[in-house]
Amino acid sequence: MKKIISLLMLASLVSLCISCSKNYELERKDAGEYGCEVWQGHFIVQDGVRIPLLFGVEDKEGARQVRIVSGSELAHWSYWNEGEVRHESLDSISFKSGLHSEFRGTRNEDKISGVYLDGVMTKVERAKFEAEKVDKQQSPFPSITNPTTIVPTGTWRLDFGTLKDLSDSRELLRYNIDRVQTFDLYRKEGSIIGKAYGAGGVQGFDGIMTENGFICSSFHHSEPFLIEGTFVDKNTFNAKITSTTDVYNVVGKRSSQTKEDVKHTGSVLSGLYRTLRAFFGE
Repeated sequence: MKKIISLLMLASLVSLCISCSKNYELERKDAGEYGCEVWQGHFIVQDGVRIPLLFGVEDKEGARQVRIVSGSELAHWSYWNEGEVRHESLDSISFKSGLHSEFRGTRNEDKISGVYLDGVMTKVERAKFEAEKVDKQQSPFPSITNPTTIVPTGTWRLDFGTLKDLSDSRELLRYNIDRVQTFDLYRKEGSIIGKAYGAGGVQGFDGIMTENGFICSSFHHSEPFLIEGTFVDKNTFNAKITSTTDVYNVVGKRSSQTKEDVKHTGSVLSGLYRTLRAFFGE
């Protein structure tokens, strides 16, 4: 009897799952969910390129905590340190963003400016940054009146061509985005949210659609990134990725949606089958 019930349940689930497809829908995290204060600004990196910065600051258990947000991901959390700047009516602030990286700056009421540092033995300036306390989190990119009609929602494979040489020990200690293999994108009207996989966990992206592509930013493993993509056609894009020290060129190729759906459905069914076997026994 148990086997009959098990088979009937499994058959019903099969018919249900066959009609389903992988859900790419993503929601950006709101820094206000974590902190009573929302701070938005940008890094100023090589050649004056500006990469968005977003974090929340909250009071928790007698300490101030910083939560850096990147798209649908919580990129990092740390402790906010604040003190007076001698002979000035300003406050010094600092907080870490990883094992070896740190923000240091001065606060003048609701504005902060400073430097972003990184280094194991000696801290080296990687970028300048500016941030301002805002009432509500907003998109860091200006809206586009007529964005492209291409819908990039789905899985993309990234090809960076020649990978960075990791024989340099300094590069081994850094996060290199050219190790990313898979990129999921989700378009919602004029905005775009992404997740990258394959190199040091899940990396979140957040941005907007442009007239011929998209632009989005990310903060991951203590490194900010700006991606500027241009569609060659609906299944291919070329992009430039800028960080504090590097510029990467990448080609994105859309994966077969059918293959992705079958793979996703098969994974779901496999999990359900193992659950039923455990419940009903051999």
